[in-house]
Amino acid sequence: MTYRQRADGILALSFLCFLLVFWWWYTAAESTAVNLVFFVVQSALIGSIADWFAVTALFEKPLGFPWHTELVHRHRNQIIDGMTTIVSEKLLQPQMWQDKLYSISFVDRIIAWLETPSGREKFRALLYEAAQKVYLYAKEDTSKRMMADNIRRYLKRQPLVSLLQDRIIAMLENPESELLGDTIGLLKECVQSKEFENILMQMLNEWIDESKSAPQLLVSLHRFTGMIDTRKMAIDIKKGLVTWLDRWEHAGSKERQWLCRKLEIQMYSMNGQLTYTVEKWQDQFVDSLPIEAWVTATQRSGQAYFTTGVEGKEKLQNVLEAQFKHYLAYCRDYPEIKQWLNEQIRRACEIILAHEHALIGVAVRDVLSGFDKKKFNQFLESKVGEDLAWIRINGALVGGTIGLFVFLFFTFMYTPVAVPLLRSLFL
Repeated sequence: MTYRQRADGILALSFLCFLLVFWWWYTAAESTAVNLVFFVVQSALIGSIADWFAVTALFEKPLGFPWHTELVHRHRNQIIDGMTTIVSEKLLQPQMWQDKLYSISFVDRIIAWLETPSGREKFRALLYEAAQKVYLYAKEDTSKRMMADNIRRYLKRQPLVSLLQDRIIAMLENPESELLGDTIGLLKECVQSKEFENILMQMLNEWIDESKSAPQLLVSLHRFTGMIDTRKMAIDIKKGLVTWLDRWEHAGSKERQWLCRKLEIQMYSMNGQLTYTVEKWQDQFVDSLPIEAWVTATQRSGQAYFTTGVEGKEKLQNVLEAQFKHYLAYCRDYPEIKQWLNEQIRRACEIILAHEHALIGVAVRDVLSGFDKKKFNQFLESKVGEDLAWIRINGALVGGTIGLFVFLFFTFMYTPVAVPLLRSLFL
């Protein structure tokens, strides 16, 4: 039973009691007891009607009475302003919500909410609505160009040189890493190949023929007699390189550490020129990527979800929900990830609550302003309805109590004592 039903029941009961007592008073012999009961019930009915009118006038026009009624609706804007001020300036002070934020696990709350039927249904609807907005946005040509440009700018900003340098050094320093062995093995295969031997021969021939630093006698002998065997020289160089690589392939921890330091110094010494060369190649490579075509293909691949009615909607919701739940399960299995995610949500809430009180106020104002008269009244009544019911109930109790004292006063004090005294004084 709602507070309105209880209060209306009290009013109806008061009126019914009044009718019964009135009939009893009208038919029974006159006596003090009959008059007392009739007067008390009559006063209770008057109190009930008065408080019913007062409380009803807050929200509606009782009996169509137009003056000073519908007070909540008339002062709707002032009430909304007051509630907005209270929420944004009084209730959201840092000392009031910071401790509360750090006592809540947002991930657990989200998981618990998703496990409820209503929460799961609302979340699925939210996922589809967000995906639909993204799809409609990505469908426009200007949006596709903008996304492609942003992707290109992002790819061009990636520091490939420093990233690769740090990664290579870290892997080389790791005793369990096989990067050094794999790299040396690859180099050995290249050095032992016939193609590498031919390249060495070609380089030696070119050096002998064109180098200004080679002895003139050596150049002349090679040109006119061909006595210098560049193939044998290339084979000897190959053997030396293979021996050197074999040594580093079985290097100990100290030798690996020394090699890493040397490689690190060498890489950082050539960092400027290397960075310029890599960035130039990176820009050319990114510009050659058909990112616009990829964006269009991605948009078309999701088109079926939005053009096949309920079936496509359910498929998309299932896919998105499965991915989200997979991430939540991952967070549950790894507490550090869960803690990190909770911390990010708390920081976002702190920033909003600390610097965006106006945003909270705007949200409260928008919600309350969106209510029509009936919903706004229901919202307020849901907060103070119990008290309003007791106001109406207390009207009958207070009215009856006052009627009792007034009747007793007039019957046992005013009529037998005060009236004769006043008559003796003035008559």
